[in-house]
Amino acid sequence: MRRFPMLRHGLAATLSLVLAAPLAAQTPTGAGGLPLPSALPLLDYERALYPFIADREFADLDWTRDKSWRDTGPFVLSTSYGVHPAVRIYYSPEVLAWLEAGRTGAIPDGAMVVKEMVTPPSARYNEYRAMLEHLNPDDPEKVEEEMLAYLRKDDNLNWTVMVKDSSLSHGGWFFASVNQGATLDSFEPPYTPPTGQVAAGTCMRCHASAAEELIFSALSNVEGYPGEPLIFRVDESWRNLSEFPTGPFNLPPWQRPAMGETEAQLIEDYFHDANPLADSDLKAKASPEPVNPVFTEMFPPTGGIDVSADLVQRLPSQWLDHVAARPNDTQHFLTSDNCLGCHGGLGGPPYGTTMFLQDGPDYGDGYNISEYGEWRWSPMGLAGRDPIFFAQLESEFALLEQAGTPELSSNLGTTCLSCHGAMGQRQLQIDAHAAPEKGLDPNDFKLSYTLLHDPLTLDELDKQIADGTYDYHEYGNLAREGISCAVCHHIAPPERAEGQPEYNTLDTYLMNGTTGVFRLNPADELQGPFADVAVKPMQNAMGITPVQSDYITDSQLCGACHTINLPNVDAPTDRPLEPYTEAEQKVFNDAARNGAAFLNAEYGVTFPEGLLDFQHSVEQATYLEWVNSIYNEDGTAQSCQDCHMKGNFESVDGKIKLDSLTTQIASIQDATLPEVENLLPTEDVTVPFREGYKRHNFVGLNAFMIEMIRQFPTEMGMSRTDPMTSATNGAQLSLDTMELQARNETAEIALTVSRTGAQVTAEVSLTNKTGHRLPSGVGFRRAFLEVRAEAADGSLLWCSGCSNDAGVIVGPDGQPLLTEFLDHVPEGATEALYQPHHEVITDQTQVQIYEELSQNAERVFTSSFVHRDFHPKDNRLTPHGTLTPGTPDFAAKFGDSAVTAAFMKATLPEGGAATDPDFRPGSDVTRYQIALPDGTDPSGVTVTATLYSQAIPPYYLKQRFETAPNGPATQRLYYLASRLKTGGTLIEGWKLRTVAASATVD
Repeated sequence: MRRFPMLRHGLAATLSLVLAAPLAAQTPTGAGGLPLPSALPLLDYERALYPFIADREFADLDWTRDKSWRDTGPFVLSTSYGVHPAVRIYYSPEVLAWLEAGRTGAIPDGAMVVKEMVTPPSARYNEYRAMLEHLNPDDPEKVEEEMLAYLRKDDNLNWTVMVKDSSLSHGGWFFASVNQGATLDSFEPPYTPPTGQVAAGTCMRCHASAAEELIFSALSNVEGYPGEPLIFRVDESWRNLSEFPTGPFNLPPWQRPAMGETEAQLIEDYFHDANPLADSDLKAKASPEPVNPVFTEMFPPTGGIDVSADLVQRLPSQWLDHVAARPNDTQHFLTSDNCLGCHGGLGGPPYGTTMFLQDGPDYGDGYNISEYGEWRWSPMGLAGRDPIFFAQLESEFALLEQAGTPELSSNLGTTCLSCHGAMGQRQLQIDAHAAPEKGLDPNDFKLSYTLLHDPLTLDELDKQIADGTYDYHEYGNLAREGISCAVCHHIAPPERAEGQPEYNTLDTYLMNGTTGVFRLNPADELQGPFADVAVKPMQNAMGITPVQSDYITDSQLCGACHTINLPNVDAPTDRPLEPYTEAEQKVFNDAARNGAAFLNAEYGVTFPEGLLDFQHSVEQATYLEWVNSIYNEDGTAQSCQDCHMKGNFESVDGKIKLDSLTTQIASIQDATLPEVENLLPTEDVTVPFREGYKRHNFVGLNAFMIEMIRQFPTEMGMSRTDPMTSATNGAQLSLDTMELQARNETAEIALTVSRTGAQVTAEVSLTNKTGHRLPSGVGFRRAFLEVRAEAADGSLLWCSGCSNDAGVIVGPDGQPLLTEFLDHVPEGATEALYQPHHEVITDQTQVQIYEELSQNAERVFTSSFVHRDFHPKDNRLTPHGTLTPGTPDFAAKFGDSAVTAAFMKATLPEGGAATDPDFRPGSDVTRYQIALPDGTDPSGVTVTATLYSQAIPPYYLKQRFETAPNGPATQRLYYLASRLKTGGTLIEGWKLRTVAASATVD
């Protein structure tokens, strides 16, 4: 977080005058008379710093510089293997004094290191200068003038800058990359990483390995001091400069290595120049504009739901999600851009291939399987930008408003954001508790905070101060990161509070660790699975020590956000919810109270307390479903991490297939990179190759959300270009992983057909291959069977489950089934029609849909999370090994705990599936009696059964659009959904295909 202490004490007007005045007239606050980075918002500071650099005012101040241009690595066959281009560094007097003192003590604030950079190798510039000195032996000023002109030619000259400011972060440096135009950052589309940033992760990946003060500088490089700079191998491949006549600068190909051929195409310096990233983003396709006519027919643009592109609420650039480690005592939660430098992968030569599978000649051709790379485009990495989630919350608030209980909105929103905006919500309550004098309110984490970011100018700062949001912008930066690195790597096991019963391990978790109520390990530690890790670089960069913990591999860690126990705010409070007893209801209510009590005792927050007066029930049970399965048993055990953190890799086209992965898990300045001065000891910076590397892909089947954010980067604030590897296929890799998971790991389907006269009977058997229900997670997800009978010529004869291009299931007349939107109440009926669980299907208007359906207190179907009073149907396929409380098998596995039995009831089927003899743990059988059209010969008829998944089915969307049509997040969801291109994607026709089987009638 950027801090402006001067501004917070009424000096904004003074600083405005400072900006308006010439630099020379300012009161010096740092080298060159520049203000410190902490004194100004980012863009205002760039306005002061960047011209100073691009105009080379530092050179006019007679700062000491390097003896000559030098390389930072070998240059072979037209390819630089340096960590920077060719450099010539200027040192402000404060840095030089520190070097003269033997690199001891702290570098004072305001000190600067300016690294001039040009395309390598350095030989071309040193030889060119020698030529100028030979031609102008008595005119050093002309030599400098012509040399500078040559350096600036074709915008070749640029700079990276380090400015010391210990008030900014633990590392205490502001990094900047400046081009000749002194171009300031723009956080408008296309979104590219900032050129100026405190504690920039891409820079810290190397600088954190420095022995002192995060810099490698040595007097042996500097003019006027003894010693020689490091020398790297440079071959003659650079001597092909066509602007020169034949000679030393332009050798014919027969005199250059490999007759002028390159080892690989010259790779631009992606780590110190934003232009390649900008160019890549500019090539990305723009957001779709044409609407899907079928979608708008199904969901008419009425009630204010349809807004123009310019009125769609945009999320800030992902590069504004930046919170660095605090300078004196690091906080728990930091944004992922602190991690990406080391854990974002390297995309091939010349920088190396780390956590990356290269399948082409260019840097970044292939698949970025780094921790950051796959997390970034996973549903967890996008949880804080999920357009579906934000529309859901608007609906919840609207329903509470309609019920006359709007005061519950802050309680519910803060609860929901304890997972979806975990870092922001949790850090706010930590800070509010630690510093009550700041007046922070941790009990109402407003949705509007997710739109906040560091003020970039004084005008933005004034506005945030005026509207009271300034103190919360850091938490918006954190919340947009969703379930980020620092969440999972900080979660500690739940604990039984004093005064609670002697719970077993599982019950301790159930009664103290669900619904986003997780304990934390210390702020200055991050847990991982490995004990033998290099700790010094992370300590230097962020003040954090990586530690080994088995809990990071425990499924229970995932359960913190994948077991959700929520209130039902419209249910009577004097009797239990169906199907629970008084004692079971008390278990859920007590679990909620325990969580609230912990949060109050630990952080002093009270936001859950407004929800404690209501009857609670399990809204999501994914972890419980896994616990109540064979995947939680010896001999058949598979953890959440085993399935959702792949240890293998397969490309969709099958060209790459690796059963296991071996790689380094971080890329830092170590002994494998070109030599630098003042590196930490080798043993402190050695990153071993590890077998059994686990990918951070974290996907299920929610391809709809990934596609929305991929296709609408402008609206959702996302860049399609990876900052470390330059790969542009991160979103597609996430979708590819979903496709393989849907195809190979979701379900098995079997089909048999027979005939009796003109009637065909098809038996469809489904087997659940997942470790939880299918579908699992939020209750509105659904999977359905499409069973079609086609004649030999391919014409459709009969279909149950056919759908249109909006994913709406239609009947034989092509119209939506009356059950599709859960809002058709026949005359004389009291409830809307829905598709029950079917044992036998005899009509094309009957469809086997695997889903949970909920009703509110008035028996109206709802997708609200807090109006789930009744469940007329839950036939989601259970996993293998699901046991029923009260049976001997259940007791043998779980004992006689009433807590376990109550929670495990949430894993059982409800409605018709509960009495279907063919609906068993892990499987279901549905029989179709297909009446073919008169005169049809059944012989040669082909029956095809396909299982489709819909993460956001039609009734869910309709309820969103009708419940809060004027909500900006709801309007944004309508804009995205109505324009989403599904053709040729994984969700063609608004449905995701998993498995299929066909059989032909004899």
